[in-house]
Amino acid sequence: MQHRRTRTGIALTVTAGALGCTMVTPAYASPTPAPTPTPTPTATATTKGLFTPLKYKLSLKGQRQQTNYFCVPASSSMSLSTFGISVSQSTLAKKMKTTASAGTKGSNALPVINAYVKSRGYKYTSPTDADGNAIVLMNRVSGNIGDLHRAPVLAVWMEKLPWNKGKIKGTKVGHAIIAYGYDKTAGTITVYDPWKPTGGAHTISAATLAGILQPAGNMYYLSKL
Repeated sequence: MQHRRTRTGIALTVTAGALGCTMVTPAYASPTPAPTPTPTPTATATTKGLFTPLKYKLSLKGQRQQTNYFCVPASSSMSLSTFGISVSQSTLAKKMKTTASAGTKGSNALPVINAYVKSRGYKYTSPTDADGNAIVLMNRVSGNIGDLHRAPVLAVWMEKLPWNKGKIKGTKVGHAIIAYGYDKTAGTITVYDPWKPTGGAHTISAATLAGILQPAGNMYYLSKL
């Protein structure tokens, strides 16, 4: 990511891979600690014997990524916060070998975050089956958020996010955001994007979100060991 100053402010020039969240081998981005989920009373039974609410949102304090290439450390920090684990973006970036030129490789990130949750009986994996499939995406997101009360990280193409349309140059710009809420009836997912200029909390349809997931690794999905 390069910044070019103009008379009216700062013009951003984004090139593919500049954010370091390329999911060829998983990677990610932003919110902050403070889980206090509030379930809805209406629920549907899942095949696992759990009860998944039709809608659910975790209480999550959002983080903005501290550098242009910290989307994976920022999102990972947010996801870990739903376990009550507080770890800084900079600490995660160091452990994940995040760099300005290459960002964060998924093969480096997954072992790091798994080290934090293994003792609690959980693991992160990077499935690819939600790419273009809104039903699979909603099932995975609602299972993590509604059943487990954890926030999964999602790998997306940054320029295709609705709030970035026309604002990001380049194609297949890897980025990471986090999901922390959903509404099955409305078919929507609430996410937090750590990117400072356009990020923050956004609600997006599951169909739209499924269509902009990175195919080589859609998310950091949580499951019990």
